[in-house]
Amino acid sequence: MKGNRKEYDFAFKEKAVLLSYERNSLTILEKELGLYSGALRIWRYEYKKFDVGGLANNYVKSNLKVQKIQALEKKIRKSNLKFEILKNAGEYVNQGTPIIFYFIGGNEKRYSIRMMCEVLGVNRRTYYSWKNQVVTKTQERKILIQKEISSIFFACKHRYGSQRITFQKVFEVS
Repeated sequence: MKGNRKEYDFAFKEKAVLLSYERNSLTILEKELGLYSGALRIWRYEYKKFDVGGLANNYVKSNLKVQKIQALEKKIRKSNLKFEILKNAGEYVNQGTPIIFYFIGGNEKRYSIRMMCEVLGVNRRTYYSWKNQVVTKTQERKILIQKEISSIFFACKHRYGSQRITFQKVFEVS
């Protein structure tokens, strides 16, 4: 689980660094801006590294490029992960929603549920309700009756209809 870590844009960092050079007091400025301790020291180091020949814009421009590259790399990783999920679940996709749910349940530790549901076209809420389903006594009774009806039907070689199965059932009970 991720913490509540703030991310600051490069323009804010640049202004904070320039302000820290003006005031020449890092700890007080960090408290005023609500930053973690050592943030301005790290940002100053980055600023010096990219500030070649006194051009402060190099810092912002190079960091914006880095930011774009990181965003594109993140998209590539996400696309590769989606492809991997689809590749592994390909044989289950045409078999129906319950089979897809079993696949999702079996791969919860490998992939995020959100990603699998998105790729496989399944509603997350439906998956969670399927996963956490509780069978009531009425549903349990109906399932038992259906099993008993099918067992009579198959025992009689598919010949009995509803009336004969009912009669068979009543006759067995008495």
